[in-house]
Amino acid sequence: MLSIEFDVRFYETDALQHVSNTALVGWFETARLPIFKYFTPKLDLSNWPLILANYNVDFLEQIYLADPVEVKTWISRIGNSSFIVYQELWQSSVKKAKGTTTLVRFDYESKKSVRIPNDIRAKLEEHKIELE
Repeated sequence: MLSIEFDVRFYETDALQHVSNTALVGWFETARLPIFKYFTPKLDLSNWPLILANYNVDFLEQIYLADPVEVKTWISRIGNSSFIVYQELWQSSVKKAKGTTTLVRFDYESKKSVRIPNDIRAKLEEHKIELE
């Protein structure tokens, strides 16, 4: 499991006095940076090897400004060229949201998905979780 903590920033809250649902997608993406580095250690945007195929977020409880949040990240599935990242957002020891993101290793020149190399596959396996 990978884990990162964020302070909730004032501008991420809305008129209903809780965190806007758009903030979570950004937090989840930022928490995936270590995974991105498996594919491109220097985060080389001119040679980016991944595309986002799908993401889904389930909002379980409201999130507030008061306390930091923690994003926990696992890998729930690894295919030939794609993998699914499973993430949970916690605040004050309560799971507030969960989500999945499907990423595909992609060759922009040929416009085709390409197999995940074995060395990267092994790194992804280190964070594997079995979901019910």
